[in-house]
Amino acid sequence: MGDITVLLQRARDGDQGAWDDVVALIYHDLKHIARRVIGRSGSATFNPTGLVHDCYLRLSKAGPTGVLNRDHFLALAARAMRQLMLNHARDRLAAKRGGGAEHTEGEEIEANAQAEDLIELDQALRQLAGVDERMVQVVECRVFAGLSEAETAAALEMPLRSSQRLYAAAREQLAQILTDAKSS
Repeated sequence: MGDITVLLQRARDGDQGAWDDVVALIYHDLKHIARRVIGRSGSATFNPTGLVHDCYLRLSKAGPTGVLNRDHFLALAARAMRQLMLNHARDRLAAKRGGGAEHTEGEEIEANAQAEDLIELDQALRQLAGVDERMVQVVECRVFAGLSEAETAAALEMPLRSSQRLYAAAREQLAQILTDAKSS
């Protein structure tokens, strides 16, 4: 058993210091995930450190119950960061469409377009969840968390080959969903 798994067990047993130690040990990994998530959404107002801190607050509320190991923790963090960025994108678009919104140029227009893209991707992932929630989990691990095939399989407690098949199927389904959405 790795250090993080041992610390997670201690945290589940009520040791708050162990939970903080887990976060400290994987802080660099969380920053890496945050950079990936922000890079995909193009946020000019979110930075990796702020996203990691917001993610930590969200994960701390849930606590260590059910967090199995490092990879599982990172998968949960990727999902939390995706949701935080999605909330940010929705807020950005709501403000843009609000009563006193000013016309924007350059970076603002690009950021709004990227916010719309993130919302489209989220809608596609929600539609995909109706087909198979495991596909969405695999996509979150691979795309948002940057986990390898083996890490994804471990985080989701499934055989490697199953994880690979689900990822291939998810990519095909997402491509079709996004194509259908653009043509309608």
